[in-house]
Amino acid sequence: MASELVWPYVNLEEKPTVEDYLKWAQNQTDHIFQLKYEQIFFYLQAIINFRIGIHMNKPLLKAAARRMFAPIWSARRHPIYRLIEITDEEQMLWLKPEIRNLIQEKIVISRSGFLNQHQGLDAILEEINKALKSLIPLIPSQRHWEIAARNCIKFTKLRSNLFNIIGYSENETYGPRIRPDFITESCRFRTQIRKTQFVNPNINNRIFQSIDGEWILSEEMKKFTEIAQIKRIEFIKSTLIKKNSSSTWCSIPITYEEAKLQQAETSLTKSQILSIINSLTPFLNDLDRLRFRNLSNKSRDNLITILQEIKNIIAENNINSNEEIEKNNK
Repeated sequence: MASELVWPYVNLEEKPTVEDYLKWAQNQTDHIFQLKYEQIFFYLQAIINFRIGIHMNKPLLKAAARRMFAPIWSARRHPIYRLIEITDEEQMLWLKPEIRNLIQEKIVISRSGFLNQHQGLDAILEEINKALKSLIPLIPSQRHWEIAARNCIKFTKLRSNLFNIIGYSENETYGPRIRPDFITESCRFRTQIRKTQFVNPNINNRIFQSIDGEWILSEEMKKFTEIAQIKRIEFIKSTLIKKNSSSTWCSIPITYEEAKLQQAETSLTKSQILSIINSLTPFLNDLDRLRFRNLSNKSRDNLITILQEIKNIIAENNINSNEEIEKNNK
């Protein structure tokens, strides 16, 4: 996609340069081009910078990447990450400079000893957590976790020795790969992009819609970054200054249909919102269901926030279940 964003400029200019391209891209008024330009060169680049900051142990690059990507948490369905990001920033500001510098230098470690192979502590804990999960039953109790944690190294050695004896490999693939390789997929994607002139800002009378034309994008998506930054600033003010983080929050709608549904929800009465929440709670697990009980005394604004939170949980559960299905099918 990055190459396709550059292609219209290169196709027009006889002597293209990076500086001229940046000026040309910033002057484009086509909304689809602007949206894809921000997604690739702002947010995706922020993820790449964050990973480089972790691997190379560069705290300033990591912090800059987090702040560049932070508006996404306020833009879509990530309220918990938005709160974590602001709380972490606040805690770091209250620390003494020498303690803050120590945390920034030691927040990643190199287990291999190579300077370009650092890992974040959260990633290391996630690896340990996955290893523990492979040693316990599907529905573990606290006792199972304690036993696995105390004997993790012994269990892992026993497991690897057993697999070596029986000739089993965990990385073994079952059947041929059904998907094409990355190069083939990239060529097909670029062919489709150029055929539809999806990111070419020089095409007139283009509709603000998805590649296949199935979805019409919302008007809010045209100003996605601007709205996301405003939402982040409002959240910081309400959390740190007004000490009130329970205000009504709505994600930036992606499609026209999602925008219409969001507008319809803002006009619902309190009883209607309660009935929608009650219809969605059966799709939650037991712990989440206990959190959303006895809501009749809540205000209408709080119920809208709770309804959005429930939808976020259901959406995340669906994503996780789909990923598990894909893993099992491979």
